[in-house]
Amino acid sequence: MMHVLLLPSWYPETPSSLDGIFFRQQAHALQRAGLRVGVVAPLFRSPRRLREIFSGRYGTECFSDGPIPTYTRHSVYFFPRIPYLDRERWVAAGMRLFERYLAEQGRPDILHAHAVNHGGILAHRILQRHGIPYVITEHSSTYARGLIRPWQREAMRAAADGAAARFAVSPDFCRLLASECGGLEWRYLPNILGAAFCEPLPERGFQTASNGFTFCSVAHLNRNKGFDVLLDAFARALEKRTDLRLKIGGGGVEEAALKRQAGRLKIDAAVDFLGALDNGAVLRLMRGSDAFVLASRNETFGVVFIEALSQGLPVIATRCGGPEGIVNGNNGLLVPKEQPEALAAALLEMAENRARYPAEFLRAACLEEFGEQAVTGRLKAVYAQVLAQ
Repeated sequence: MMHVLLLPSWYPETPSSLDGIFFRQQAHALQRAGLRVGVVAPLFRSPRRLREIFSGRYGTECFSDGPIPTYTRHSVYFFPRIPYLDRERWVAAGMRLFERYLAEQGRPDILHAHAVNHGGILAHRILQRHGIPYVITEHSSTYARGLIRPWQREAMRAAADGAAARFAVSPDFCRLLASECGGLEWRYLPNILGAAFCEPLPERGFQTASNGFTFCSVAHLNRNKGFDVLLDAFARALEKRTDLRLKIGGGGVEEAALKRQAGRLKIDAAVDFLGALDNGAVLRLMRGSDAFVLASRNETFGVVFIEALSQGLPVIATRCGGPEGIVNGNNGLLVPKEQPEALAAALLEMAENRARYPAEFLRAACLEEFGEQAVTGRLKAVYAQVLAQ
């Protein structure tokens, strides 16, 4: 049985945490696909979370996440003004975890790093010391946002060069990474649709909102997700069609400001803020809505878009990097980012033409491209090719 060790640059601290959930989903999907899978993941917190500097967890934890041995090290990034030191601390913690994993779980056949900085650098160090080949999947939006610093590039370039295969989670992202990395080849490989969204639908099948037309949106309430633009666009659309409704799932730093904005726009009676939602609540929200919308400023992929498609919802998204590889004329509408007028027009067009997007077709096409078997099958083929070489 092939033994794969995942090296994510961030990872959920608990099974219910959403931070890096797609890494955990992929680990479990690979295990279900017949591979032996382990995880090594240093978990360093931001020093801006002051209470957690004193009350948060520290030290090493090794446990079984179902059938997957998971090795973590809890700490804090203590040197924000000297970030090189913190990256070296993270990589050193990862090396210690790997050595313990090696002693207790045996030698993996291949490593799969998620994000070049830091997981890819750790994989490169392990290759140099132990000769274990690795592949990388890049997820980080720091490239598109121009946040890669000069001091970071040397180690990141060496890690990308040393990988036996390189993946990115959207076609546009592949092209960006090729230009950032001196022409290195990057292959498109999407994130996996979570198992909960692949499960059979309830017996009643696809449903729609009982009154009017309901859009739903789910994301962290931060500036990057563009909820301020969405509220502005929704207010414009509501002037022309008064039966529209908008339900927003998610919590975050902008929640209070967004509620005030809805009040100023006099749309608060048509907008529901539902707070943070678990998978079950997200499924219920999507199954009671007519369409999904998100006005992000930057996305490398956008797991929530494929979640919506899996539940038979057409999608409205912005051209911000990731959605272009998911949304097309058969399953939704793409609009320019930061343009509420264009987004309002798309909201109205979707409400008028929902019948163009049969729910059964949306779900089937989504599962065919983003379901577990589709993505893990491609990964297993690449792993086998790397090991054969």
